[in-house]
Amino acid sequence: MKTLKIALALAMAGGMAAAHADYTFGDVSINQLNWSPSTLDKTQSPTTAFGAKRNFQYLEAEGGAGRSWGDVYGFFDLENWNRHDPQMKSGDQRYTFKVVARFNLTEVAGLPIKLYTHVYDTRDSDTDPQNHFFDQNRVLGLSTDLNFGKVWVHPFLGRHQEMKYGQGTHMNGYMAGYVAGYDFDLFGQSFAVTQWHETEFDRNENHFTGVADPAGVEQKRTGQNGAVSLWWNATKHLTTGVQYRYAVNKLGTSGNEYAWIYTAKYNF
Repeated sequence: MKTLKIALALAMAGGMAAAHADYTFGDVSINQLNWSPSTLDKTQSPTTAFGAKRNFQYLEAEGGAGRSWGDVYGFFDLENWNRHDPQMKSGDQRYTFKVVARFNLTEVAGLPIKLYTHVYDTRDSDTDPQNHFFDQNRVLGLSTDLNFGKVWVHPFLGRHQEMKYGQGTHMNGYMAGYVAGYDFDLFGQSFAVTQWHETEFDRNENHFTGVADPAGVEQKRTGQNGAVSLWWNATKHLTTGVQYRYAVNKLGTSGNEYAWIYTAKYNF
């Protein structure tokens, strides 16, 4: 179960945990994402030019490994896998992947210093140039590992570059964030609480969240993005969980956005 906990903390938080021993993990999952009513109302307004939201399902495959040189994590999502939704702007399925790799550099005051790299890419399957969308984020910076008993936190800070359809590729300020986790037992069962969070700041004007929304909310140079999750290791191979997904001035919309994600996962 210890191996499962390590894999859970890594995979569910969307990042890396510090493990001194070699490890490898992988899993597949089915997920239902439901946006809050306020998010749906705001983003589906007739005057909203971009970022319209709909509830959807997605399939995910993820995995990672830790070695003496550092650690690597990645996932691939197939969104809207079960339907063709004509209400979506693209009307088609979407593909998302993320790869995070951290490379051991040195130690300072007992803390490991790691080279941090990540690439996040999302795009739809619409071949119509008028509707096709893709957005790729790249980050290069530094990371470390902090541990407080059973709680672990792994922050990072890096330079942010973004490539978006119709806007080209620009340096887009900076990104700071962390992944964190806490494993615990309750009623003889194994659980974990995890969080991932990203803050974009000093963003390039080409990569604000879009035009002003109907309420006249000013577009910001800072955006927030993340999720808080509770996971239950029901068996060695089955994990279920619920995630509270949030974003502020991100995901194509100004202001706040919230969603709940329900997950069933098979661990290899």
